[in-house]
Amino acid sequence: MGLFKINRKSLQERQEEGLQMADDIAAGRGLMGKRTKAFLGSEFTDAMQQATSSIHQAEHVAALRAAGVPAEEATVLALQDTGQTINDNPSIVPTVQLGAQAVAVQALVSRLEIPRVGEQVHIMRDPQTGGLLYAGLAPRA
Repeated sequence: MGLFKINRKSLQERQEEGLQMADDIAAGRGLMGKRTKAFLGSEFTDAMQQATSSIHQAEHVAALRAAGVPAEEATVLALQDTGQTINDNPSIVPTVQLGAQAVAVQALVSRLEIPRVGEQVHIMRDPQTGGLLYAGLAPRA
């Protein structure tokens, strides 16, 4: 049996724990959060909050897709790079033509599936908030 109990967590549990720690640090919670904000400044913690919210948004879109929430097709009118990357995947702000209006939506996208101006993408409406979420490239015909 030994003196030490081996506590093996699954990859998903470790990822969730790491994301929770990042959320706490970005929000300035706990000793590490307060020290990070004091030493690196609020500009760093603001950028960290944007990054963690992008991750949460991507997880939320995946959950909505799994629940069967329909997506609408939209055409990309313009594309802006935010300058942030998470695991080498860029955070972007595509402006899309959705119906009669042009709408900007921030999204974390795979570097292999970055939309281009003129391409079709999927946009979802969050059933709880009514907000628009980027849901990936539409299949090419």
